Amino acid sequence: MQQRFLKLGTSLVCLALLLSACKSSQPDTTPTTDPAALKTAAAQTASAFMTATALVRPSQTLTATPTATATISQATPTATVTPAPPSLATPTATAVLLQGERAQFVTDVTVPDGTDYKAGEVFTKTWRFRNAGTSTWTAGYALVFISGDKMGGPDRVGLLADVPPGGTVDISVNLAAPNSAGKYRGYWKLLSTSGKYIDDAVYVEIDVIGGSTPTVTSTSQVTSQATSTPTATPTSTTAVLSISNVSMGVDTPAFTGACPKTFSFTGKFTLNLPATVSYQLEAGSDNPAFTFTLPAAQTANFGTGEQVITFVLDISSSVNGWTRLHITAPVDLTSNQASFSLTCQP
Repeated sequence: MQQRFLKLGTSLVCLALLLSACKSSQPDTTPTTDPAALKTAAAQTASAFMTATALVRPSQTLTATPTATATISQATPTATVTPAPPSLATPTATAVLLQGERAQFVTDVTVPDGTDYKAGEVFTKTWRFRNAGTSTWTAGYALVFISGDKMGGPDRVGLLADVPPGGTVDISVNLAAPNSAGKYRGYWKLLSTSGKYIDDAVYVEIDVIGGSTPTVTSTSQVTSQATSTPTATPTSTTAVLSISNVSMGVDTPAFTGACPKTFSFTGKFTLNLPATVSYQLEAGSDNPAFTFTLPAAQTANFGTGEQVITFVLDISSSVNGWTRLHITAPVDLTSNQASFSLTCQP
């Protein structure tokens, strides 16, 4: 911009000089201009131009404005991760252990594993359990046989009293060693009033020694005669009677309601031969003053195989009791105790 003003000023000076020259060439003009005066006029003209320029463009300090320089750098391309839209999380399946009904095996109170018994010997197996849950075990709970060797045991043995959380209870089952030698094991499990098994099973394991087997009696007779040869008498075989699997069960282990209540008890035993058997029902309770009205002892003829005997009792007052089958002849055997509970209400 400043160079343009300078050029304009120079042009004005040259124009002034030309005008002056033209005036001097005309005959009737003023006398020839003095060179000194011409210099003075030129200086005045230049001064006037500079003054005009100053008026047009006021004096100011030119400040260099920093020039913004755009620097383009070639950055290494980077991967931009766009957040995925939120999604509904799939529920995670969590195994929840329900603590309502839990049974913890504590110890074998009787009959350690591998105990030796003679064939047909009666014994009582007792387990101790702890109620490790949060619900109370009532008289409706029972220990039931589930698999293996039953050893003449019952189908179930009910609890005689409530077991609160943290409490322990001993449950006993009357059993009989089988008639043949060998190792035997039976499995039992707690059953709740809702019909659900509680935790793992327990078992009883015994060794039967000196098991009974059919015996063979041989008799031979030799007659010495001068003209005859020894004659062998035919061999005879005699089978030994055995009674096994003696057990007792009850149709209703626990009942609460109007009295009297009729309970049905089922006794069972197995014969390997037909036999005449004498037997009777025995009973007891947690109240020594309680009196049972029991049927009389009986004797009857039975065939081979499993035999079933039914007893019916009408009970009129609350009691926690048990019954069992007692065979008195031809051998003396006693079954397990079938426990039951009665709570009379109006």
